[in-house]
Amino acid sequence: MKARLLMIAAAGLLIAACNRQEPAPSAPKNDLDRLQGTWYLVMAMQDGKTLAEDKVKQTTIVFKGDSFDFPGSAEYATSKSGTIKLDETKTPKEMDAISPEKEVMLGIYAIDEGGYKVCFAPAGKPRPAKLGSAPGSGYILQVWSREKKS
Repeated sequence: MKARLLMIAAAGLLIAACNRQEPAPSAPKNDLDRLQGTWYLVMAMQDGKTLAEDKVKQTTIVFKGDSFDFPGSAEYATSKSGTIKLDETKTPKEMDAISPEKEVMLGIYAIDEGGYKVCFAPAGKPRPAKLGSAPGSGYILQVWSREKKS
């Protein structure tokens, strides 16, 4: 009888061990978590003009914590590096880029599974109300993706 109970218990433990699954990766808690890592510029406009595709293809940004860095070309960047401050409670969501010299560019953004879009006003100008870059606005509109486009 004891041997039978031990075999049943052992079989139960074996079944439980076989059904054990890897824990699912935790979902990003907020937009700052979603931004972490390397992004590739897909399209950029400034003051209503589309920026050169060859320069766009060379531009990447890396987010680590609340810091950002452009490891290569930063021709269409707010600054080569700095920090960001997000407010995802606002509509549209707000992103401020702060350079090491404490220059602040006010922006708005939208993020989804495919990437994110951001629109910045020139330093010292009011935050954009919508994503876009109309002629005369001075706004910088950028579209970013996790995957490099060839």
